[in-house]
Amino acid sequence: MKDNKKENSHDRFVGTLVGESTSKEFRLAVAHETIREQDIIAVDATLNTTDENAQPENLRVWAKVQRIERINPLFPVEAGHELAETRTDPMDTVLSLSREVVSAVCQVLGAESLGNNGTGKLDTLRYPPKPATSAYRPDSEDLARVLIGDLNENQISAIDIATLSNRPDIDVKVDGHSIVSRHLAILAMTGAGKSWAARRIIEELSNKNYPMIVFDPHGDYTGLADIESLRDRVSRYYVTLPIFEEDADTVAQIINNLGRDELSITMMNLFYGLFEASKEFYEPEGNERQNRVNWLSERLSDQRILRFSIHPDLWLIANIADVAARSIREAKNDDNSENFDRLSEMCWGSLQVNLRDATTLDSIRNRTRTAAKHLTRMETVNREIAGKSQPMPLDRKELIEYGKISIVSLAGYTGDFQATIYNLIADELFEAKIRKELELPFLLLLEEAHNFVPGDGKSAAERQSIATTKQIAQEGRKFGVGLVIISQRPSRLDETALSQCNSYIIMRMVNPADQNFVRRVIESLGEEEVRLLPDLDVGEALLSGQMVNFPILVRMKPPESKGEREETNAFEHLKDIRSKTRNR
Repeated sequence: MKDNKKENSHDRFVGTLVGESTSKEFRLAVAHETIREQDIIAVDATLNTTDENAQPENLRVWAKVQRIERINPLFPVEAGHELAETRTDPMDTVLSLSREVVSAVCQVLGAESLGNNGTGKLDTLRYPPKPATSAYRPDSEDLARVLIGDLNENQISAIDIATLSNRPDIDVKVDGHSIVSRHLAILAMTGAGKSWAARRIIEELSNKNYPMIVFDPHGDYTGLADIESLRDRVSRYYVTLPIFEEDADTVAQIINNLGRDELSITMMNLFYGLFEASKEFYEPEGNERQNRVNWLSERLSDQRILRFSIHPDLWLIANIADVAARSIREAKNDDNSENFDRLSEMCWGSLQVNLRDATTLDSIRNRTRTAAKHLTRMETVNREIAGKSQPMPLDRKELIEYGKISIVSLAGYTGDFQATIYNLIADELFEAKIRKELELPFLLLLEEAHNFVPGDGKSAAERQSIATTKQIAQEGRKFGVGLVIISQRPSRLDETALSQCNSYIIMRMVNPADQNFVRRVIESLGEEEVRLLPDLDVGEALLSGQMVNFPILVRMKPPESKGEREETNAFEHLKDIRSKTRNR
């Protein structure tokens, strides 16, 4: 069997094992131009067993080319310096320029027995391959089998996302189960193709009807709705936060995030009553609500209240704070409690005639109006960017349906508020899974995840977002909640959340801080792989972790969808705008 294999592999010969060989790595004398770094090669070996009566076992040892070295022993360094000093062309000398020696350092990936026709499962090699053994390039069928492994039989888990970078004829399928249950991180610098890779994965998972929620800060995923096969399964949402559906602490947090100053402890003590009073003021419908609108408009001398009515939002909370402060002062200073009594009767029976409370209410009003102004502006921008979309459902469990992709547009909102929205949705859904109110499993995708899960949470919104994400990262597997973290600045990510991801797609990365952080956190990534990161082409990626049998260099397959803001040539865009302007 061994001789037949040698004969079959003769045309695919790449080199011979030389020097020291271990069960972890070996050195290869390379035939010129036959391999590249990150290539997968094979070596046939014979291993004697401890049983004297048993036949030796024929093995195929699989290895990855980590580093290629090229030297000319007949062209010493000293000669090179002398030629440089005299500005002499080496071709004009008698020095030999053709006796190059090319060698490669290869990392052993594992071994499989040739006696069982190959299962794709690699066992740990416990004894080194023999020097002077030939190495060869595996054929496409064998290589695909080893890359896919058990996925060859378990097609329900296989998703097709890439080809081998050095062998474009080899499709790379990964374990989708590992992605949705054990979390995935996609890390790359801007423009390296991380959103491209994420959309490919989303499309592949959607073919298996897996429920997903995408938190989209820039409109990179809106194009999913334009794919014919997904058109009826993609729902885009703009975010109008239902203030009165939240608790007082959450609303106070929103005011703190959007206002110039945070609510003090004294303000918070009064805010709870204000919040409940505002909800109660809004509660009646029909004539009673209109009577209250008329009264509030008259009390505050604000015709806009009559024109636009009242809504369950921050503006109403600010207006109730305003009218309450005025009513307290009237009751105290003018001995006129008519409006105070009216307000108490309508919604705030526990309100006290206390001038200190009036001053506190003024401060709450100012902070709340500032927050309301910012929130209204952001909601307007968000709705415009979201395009053909619908408002976020009050029952967020409606985001999860079999085969559905829910895209939550966060464009237009500040980083803190994006973190607040994400935290509210993720926390509510995770709690629903824990309480078994939600049966379907689902996957959360965080684009620009360093804004949701930063390593150093400075605001209350960031700290709460970090806590929720870490809980999902650590416990999500038990409840069927998966996580995909996508970031162009991995060194700014929370280390615990990133380390809980068991699969990684790592694309071009130039920043040394990001490279060092990735190397420290991702145990499956070696020094040689990290060394490749600055030189990866757009779309190239290192796959690592549980979704693959071993780290491999691939080229991501293009997604069918396009991002709404897919980069175009700036000068072509300018020319198009100019042409449209002239034709008007």
